[in-house]
Amino acid sequence: MTNSPSGERYVVRRWWRSRALPWAALVGVSIIMTGISLERTMLFAYEPVPEFVERLRVGRLFMLAGSAASIAAAVWSQIRQYPLWVTLCVAAPVALVGLATMITTPPSLMPQIFGLFALPAALAGLIGGVTFKPR
Repeated sequence: MTNSPSGERYVVRRWWRSRALPWAALVGVSIIMTGISLERTMLFAYEPVPEFVERLRVGRLFMLAGSAASIAAAVWSQIRQYPLWVTLCVAAPVALVGLATMITTPPSLMPQIFGLFALPAALAGLIGGVTFKPR
């Protein structure tokens, strides 16, 4: 690949191999989707009316998307050889909040309680992954 008049050759390194920006964006999407799902599934009084059923359905779909993004970010962090604690923190939303959302019945606030621990852990994993320097 030549780009200079003298015919010098150089190797262009792909930008996603040296930087954590795409991985950080995936973790950010996971955190945002999980937060939206926690807001949508937070019901203090549940009645089987169409508004509540639709709100719960949308919240669970957001949780499914957030869980998929969290799993993908955790696998990607292992591929990038981040420390194990970064991978575990990034996988915390799917392990805690996603599992609680799919298991519990609608009037339960268990996913929101687990979200108090999982979302800050995912944010800590995001910061740890962005600031990680391989040796």
